[in-house]
Amino acid sequence: MTFGGGLQDVLEEHWAALAAATADRPDVVRTSRLPVDTDFGRLLAAVDGAGFRHLLVPLQRRQTITGSAVGAALRIFERPLQDDESYGRYADITCSLRELDDVFTGLCGDVLVALEADGARPYRTALAVVDRWRRLFAGGPRTLTREQLLGLHGELTVLSRMLAMDSGATRYWTGPESGRHDFTDGRHAVEVKSTAAVSERRTFQVHGLDQLEEPAEGDLLLCWHRFEEHPDGRSLPELVQQAQDLCDDQEGLLSKLMRTGYRPAANDHQYQRRLILVESRWYRVDASFPRLTPASLVGEVPAGVSDVCYTVDLAGVQAEPLTAGNVDDLLAQVGGRP
Repeated sequence: MTFGGGLQDVLEEHWAALAAATADRPDVVRTSRLPVDTDFGRLLAAVDGAGFRHLLVPLQRRQTITGSAVGAALRIFERPLQDDESYGRYADITCSLRELDDVFTGLCGDVLVALEADGARPYRTALAVVDRWRRLFAGGPRTLTREQLLGLHGELTVLSRMLAMDSGATRYWTGPESGRHDFTDGRHAVEVKSTAAVSERRTFQVHGLDQLEEPAEGDLLLCWHRFEEHPDGRSLPELVQQAQDLCDDQEGLLSKLMRTGYRPAANDHQYQRRLILVESRWYRVDASFPRLTPASLVGEVPAGVSDVCYTVDLAGVQAEPLTAGNVDDLLAQVGGRP
């Protein structure tokens, strides 16, 4: 059987074929060989009689594991497999909540990517990937707040603009990893603030003293977006599809999206809210920009003080907003592009 598309598509196609073959045999676990090899054998996709999906990672000869739960829905345990020709032992990674199938696919896709790059110690490598995804399974499905969905609209709008200039720009999107800034290459950074059009004031909240602090020996751009609901606006799935069409790393994009809490397969009416961008302003953040940073304080932050949050009113910005041409020139510098 030949499968096309990325590794996540490969997994989905294997699981779909296995589920169809298992439907009349609820007492068996069916497996198929995935196109990723390691020093200790091929990875396997599997579906059990209850329809749950599994990824089987080959174990080394004397390697043993004890069954363990990872969060509320993810489990890893040892599974021996034997047929007429061979016997093998595997680390079985599975998710017990079908509503998290899309997240599990993202995790398994990351495991395949990691083992395709280095299959010398497959179980150890797989565990490292699982650990990065651990928090997504900690409490089951996650619902994004209206504020988080609005923020995601803003970040995806900027991401698509960057992808139009560099199809690999997804790697600079650090917001999903709780980075200090939403986009950065270590030297150039972009912070995105989005608000709903409920008033004419141009304000936004800043969380932390370092959020509007420039990278060391670098520069920081601030993007402020005002959205409003409108039938001619765009939904989150449409913004996601635009970014997918522009990028060259769709699996990396989907992995980052799922880290924000976005679920591609979720039937959430909030995802269908159509927002239109009614105003956008870009600024270079420098010493004249209204902000709080550790350097602007007299002395150090007092012991016991944390989670500093404050509001910035763009009416207090002395500089004029950047032009569209200026913005594109500065965004083109992210990643060291000329």
